[in-house]
Formats: sequence, structure tokens, C-alpha cells
Amino acid sequence: MTVRVLIVEDEVLIGLDLAEQLSDAGFAVVGIATSTAEGMSLFSSEGCDIALLDVNLGTESSAPLARELVARQVPFIAVTGYSADQCPPVFKGTPLLVKPFQFKRLIAEIQRCVGPAS
Repeated sequence: MTVRVLIVEDEVLIGLDLAEQLSDAGFAVVGIATSTAEGMSLFSSEGCDIALLDVNLGTESSAPLARELVARQVPFIAVTGYSADQCPPVFKGTPLLVKPFQFKRLIAEIQRCVGPAS
């Protein structure tokens, strides 16, 4: 089974770069959302096995989507420029990658959460 990844990142170039690298590594990117509403819509229509959530999406937080993922028992990784204590409570206990991070670390976290891409 190919692992399906939802990317929620307000910086379009970062999102595109992540999508390309994840695809090259064998993951299926279900979409790139630049806002919480867009992320919720993609999650509702496409689903995912894991999500990468930028905590701060410009003028909003991805916390509402994180709460939805928790409710549906879908793992996610927080990707942020902030420290763990600056993130909303829903991100406590979630894998956190501080930007900039090495891509191999992201792959390791995804594999730890859901297993390797096939």
C-alpha cells in the first residue's frame, strides 16, 4: 500500500518542494493546501494516511485541522519554525520538525508513524 500524504503549508514553494521529494521517495501526495479550510476540504474529499501540518498558516493556525485528524485517528507531523512550547496544545505529543529540517528526518518520522512507502 502506498502511503498517502496531505501537505498543509502556506509557503507554496515549500509545499511543492515537499510534494516532489515525497513523490520521489514513493509516497502519494493527495494534495497541497495553503489554508486550514483548504486542508479540511482535501482531507474530506481525498483522505490521507498521514498529514504534514505547518502550524502557522500566515494569519491562522492549522490547529482546527489537527483536532479533526486527532478525532479521526489520523497521524500528523507538525512542521514549524516555532518551538514545541509555542504550538497550540493539540500539537503536544506530536512529532515536530523545526524548519529548516533535513528531508531524511521527515521520511524517518513518516515511517515511524505509518510505515515505509511501497
